[in-house]
Amino acid sequence: MPISPYFNNYNAKWNEQRLVEDLITESIKIMGFNSFYLPNDNDAARDLLYGEDPVKKFQTAFAIEMYLQSATEFQGEREMFTKFGLEIRNRIRLIVSRRVFGERVPLNTFTRPREGDLVYVPFLNGTGELYEITFVEQDEDFYTLGRKAPYFYELELEKFKYSQEQITTGITEIDQVVTDSAYSIELFTSTGTGTYQIKEIVYQSLDNTYANAFSTAIVQSWTPSQNMLTVTNIAGIFTSNSSVIGISSGANYNLASSDTLEQPHLEPFDNKTIINQSSTLINTSETNALGKL
Repeated sequence: MPISPYFNNYNAKWNEQRLVEDLITESIKIMGFNSFYLPNDNDAARDLLYGEDPVKKFQTAFAIEMYLQSATEFQGEREMFTKFGLEIRNRIRLIVSRRVFGERVPLNTFTRPREGDLVYVPFLNGTGELYEITFVEQDEDFYTLGRKAPYFYELELEKFKYSQEQITTGITEIDQVVTDSAYSIELFTSTGTGTYQIKEIVYQSLDNTYANAFSTAIVQSWTPSQNMLTVTNIAGIFTSNSSVIGISSGANYNLASSDTLEQPHLEPFDNKTIINQSSTLINTSETNALGKL
């Protein structure tokens, strides 16, 4: 028996599809919240063989409204003990309008929210938290009124675990993650001039040019009263009796000392910690720990 010619739910006209999209967008504006979408600006460096992003960079943040679908509690495994200690695996689900996403984020670069990108939720945990997109559901509306393109995206996110990614969006609340969590070393300077600027790049070079720099870092803090420069995102080894130059400020100070065990040689950043803790964990006083022979 043929369907009614007066009702067409699977091949609707454009204006009916537009009405549904308007209602979804308006609902998110009424019941949602303002957030920031942070795309990975260094996507070309992704290692497709091992599926890793060793040098992620988040340099832009797009303001966009979203709706918190999991509004009663966190999802996922939440707090749990593993062999590595306590892990927090909080998950949430967010809904963002496809049309609004296209208006706020340049579609010539990002056609949709991508797995691996970040979302900053400002009201979680009092001060806001970063979450990483693990999956983007595009068929949740299941082709309502015969429309192929989704009306909205449902994002599944997990609490972001900072691992030395570069986050320089210019928004203090977001960039504070680097200040609070990044691995850093303290460089003690002697003579010199200028004032280092927060977030600027500093370097050492044999000819004092950035092009030939053998070590670089990003300034986390500068304490002139103690001649102490704290840096993050370290590349190379900072050596004593060599100038540390700021690209933006032009500050130039001679490096007096730094703890070489704290500087990253390859991948591990716990050289100093391991040396300090080994004396309390390893007992070398006994010649035979298992008893007498």
